[in-house]
Amino acid sequence: MNKPSLKLCSSILVSALVGLASPAAAAPNPSLSIVLHVCDDPGIQHNLVTRAQAEMSRIYRDVGIDITWISEASLMTESDGTPESAVSDRHLTLVILCRDLTAEVTDDPMALGGAVGTREYRGNIAYVYYDHVEHIARTFMNLSREPGTDDMFSVILLAHAMAHEMGHLLLPHGHSATGLMRAEWDAMDMRLAMDRRLNFTSEQAKLIRGQLLTQVADTPSPASN
Repeated sequence: MNKPSLKLCSSILVSALVGLASPAAAAPNPSLSIVLHVCDDPGIQHNLVTRAQAEMSRIYRDVGIDITWISEASLMTESDGTPESAVSDRHLTLVILCRDLTAEVTDDPMALGGAVGTREYRGNIAYVYYDHVEHIARTFMNLSREPGTDDMFSVILLAHAMAHEMGHLLLPHGHSATGLMRAEWDAMDMRLAMDRRLNFTSEQAKLIRGQLLTQVADTPSPASN
């Protein structure tokens, strides 16, 4: 019996391209600033999310992009509560949704996340459905019966879902036929993820790097204000 595919798109998602995955070696690496919001819910294991952040950073680092994780508190100045303009002008937001909020967004149990945007408009906020990720991870472990996976597959699946949805905010509309930005992941893709081989394509890496470098070039320096 075929295993169900994991869906990583919905009516609000944006997406990617095709090619063979390979790291980009240009230096210095452009930086991607991400503000992480995690629902205050007892069902979300924050240690698992922290490990997924590290794995997602590895995914982007492999294609020559450094991630800077920004806490919500650091968006505010020391005392007056004013957002730091230098950070808020460039950051993207990633939200880890709990079960109740996920139910308000989608009724598809195989969907792992979504990103705001259209073919013409690239948004700046993406969502990952934590409860769906955990359910799929447990299901896959039961089906595969691979020893030693423990909660590592939850970490890996969460990290790749996070990386995929953030990719939607950085790439043109669409999905790729192979790699991290496929619209649906099957068992082979999940095995590639566990082996750290489910990546952006080389063309996608160039596009993301170009997008980030353009943003930096277009950002006025403090001295020019």
